[in-house]
Amino acid sequence: MSASELGRRWGYLLTPMDLTEPVLLTPEGLERLKSELEVQRARRVEAADRLKEAFQPGDIEDNPEYEQAKEEVGMVDSRIYELEEMIGRAEIIHEHHSTVAEPGSTIEVQDGDGNVDVYHLVGAVESDPGEGRISVDSPVGRALVGKKKGDKVAVNVPQGTLSLTIKSVK
Repeated sequence: MSASELGRRWGYLLTPMDLTEPVLLTPEGLERLKSELEVQRARRVEAADRLKEAFQPGDIEDNPEYEQAKEEVGMVDSRIYELEEMIGRAEIIHEHHSTVAEPGSTIEVQDGDGNVDVYHLVGAVESDPGEGRISVDSPVGRALVGKKKGDKVAVNVPQGTLSLTIKSVK
């Protein structure tokens, strides 16, 4: 099984992240990472057991179960390291009630067609645009940070330029 298949099976993307910077997280996001770390540690024990079972003295080059188990251990170890680093570098985002958009803010915006969306500004680890959680590092997130009610922003996105008017900042 490839690394990307393992990642999809376990529910996370295997993309490198810069672990030299603080990781912006909500308190709930930090708890989710801690829970995932416990799950991954349990999976590590299971993967190590499978590796031991698959090891056959002699020719291990022709042992696909051993190779798969070895790859799985490596993937789990990598995810555990990543989770430990993110947790150790966590910078907690608290809900803000400022009139200026910043991490933790909830912003209501209206586009040029009159459509209204609500975005919650979070760190990259917790971003989920489909749920209205956008990263402060995304183009739209960067454009909104520091803005207040009534400000207009233009954001270059793959589909063109997105014009937004900020209706409220909570």
